[in-house]
Amino acid sequence: MKKLKQLSLALVLFGVTAFAVSCEEEESSSVSSDCGDDLIALADILVTRSNTFSTNPTSGNCSSLRTAALNLLSAAEDCDEYGYLYEDQAQYWIDLDCSQFD
Repeated sequence: MKKLKQLSLALVLFGVTAFAVSCEEEESSSVSSDCGDDLIALADILVTRSNTFSTNPTSGNCSSLRTAALNLLSAAEDCDEYGYLYEDQAQYWIDLDCSQFD
């Protein structure tokens, strides 16, 4: 249960970060629309995986959530303005041990 709370906290922190990114995107026009569209699509996938994991916390769903988070962060890294997010956020997801949900 403690690990589930830690994962939930990480999701909240990630959500706050994503919200900050979306606010920054409105203020700046240097990010290409393709980059923004990619980030939105990947964020939608992350939300879906998060909801699935929340209702059924299995190791498979945890792995899917971790992959979705890393994909979003990796795409953000490729966007000029959001590259700083990868290093700050990715290590948690890289280190996450989903086997605890078996």
